Amino acid sequence: MKEKKNNLGLLRKEITRTQIALIVSITILLSSGGLIINLGAINKALNQSLQNTSELITRLYSFVRKMPQEELTVYLDNTARSISNVDIISIVDKSNKRIYHTNHQLINTRYDGHYPDFSSLSTSYYTEDSNGPSGPQRRTYSAIYDEDENYIGFIMTIALKTSIRSTTKHTVLFFVAVTLAAILIELAICATISKKIKKEFLSFTEDFEGTKFLVDSMRANNHDFTNKLHVILGLIQIGEYEKAQNYIQNISIIQRETVSYVMHNIQNSSLAALLIGKIARASECNVKFNFKENSKFREEDIQIPSEALVTITGNLIDNALDSMNSSSGENKFLTVGVFTNPGELLVTVQDTGSGIAESFKEKIFENGFSTKGEGRGVGLFHTKQLIASMGGDIFVESQVGKGACFTVILKK
Repeated sequence: MKEKKNNLGLLRKEITRTQIALIVSITILLSSGGLIINLGAINKALNQSLQNTSELITRLYSFVRKMPQEELTVYLDNTARSISNVDIISIVDKSNKRIYHTNHQLINTRYDGHYPDFSSLSTSYYTEDSNGPSGPQRRTYSAIYDEDENYIGFIMTIALKTSIRSTTKHTVLFFVAVTLAAILIELAICATISKKIKKEFLSFTEDFEGTKFLVDSMRANNHDFTNKLHVILGLIQIGEYEKAQNYIQNISIIQRETVSYVMHNIQNSSLAALLIGKIARASECNVKFNFKENSKFREEDIQIPSEALVTITGNLIDNALDSMNSSSGENKFLTVGVFTNPGELLVTVQDTGSGIAESFKEKIFENGFSTKGEGRGVGLFHTKQLIASMGGDIFVESQVGKGACFTVILKK
């Protein structure tokens, strides 16, 4: 059983790891794809912006090119300041002299860079990557013509690579931030859904465990029922018909009342199934099973895993039955009490077995300690460990020859 639960736990962890891996990988892939598309769009938009700016400056220059140098410079400076995404504007005449440059120190100096050849192009402009006095850059060249359509020079609108890298960096950082935010949101949603799935899974597991205990209970009841049939058959064979009738009525009433009491007062299906099975087991061992008055378990009072509840109660009852089986007394009684209040659980298991010697009271909770031979002595050890892991305590009171009473207290 423990191995199966460990396997289920490993399966849940593997599913969780797979979900996280899928979420992270898919989000990163989608974000990377979006980033590549966005960078491509930014690159295309930059080229278009340079071309539009170049076309605008070309048209403006056709109206102001005859201005005196100082007035032309002031006019073009004002125009350059009003344009975004362009770092440098340069105008070069056909003799390679810079008529205008955003860096005034280069005005009237010789341009010794790449000279565009518009004769082989279908348009009067084109864009390329190049180098200049300001470093690596993206340039758009635009041809200038006079009133008679004679070529008189060209205009360059330039975006420096440092500016392009800055824009790219901001875009990448934005996508990284959005990706991380998306992953965190998705993980939060995944955690919420996982909790719901885990809750449903645990509920299913508990129902399955409850069904298993019910099957075990049915087997025990079947064995007990067979024994009772033998008693009835024997009474009939010796002619004690009235006693047979009374016996049938008594066991029917006891069985019905016991099952009814458990179903009405124990709301946890796994614990209820366990108790019904242990009642049948006690009957097989000729032990009278009793519930303490007002025993009840309400799930709204305290949240305890069904598997822990079943392990604790089942181990204590099994130890009590073993103790009574090994004793020579005739009056064997097993009394179980289960009580809950908001945030509290009390379980008591009392037997009329051989009892526990005072010197053994502390040792019975040690791993491997047993008075019944080797290979035993783990039940109470694991029970105490489980109770301690949930912040509870277990106590024992006993008198040799008269029995023992184990008490478990849990508070949440």
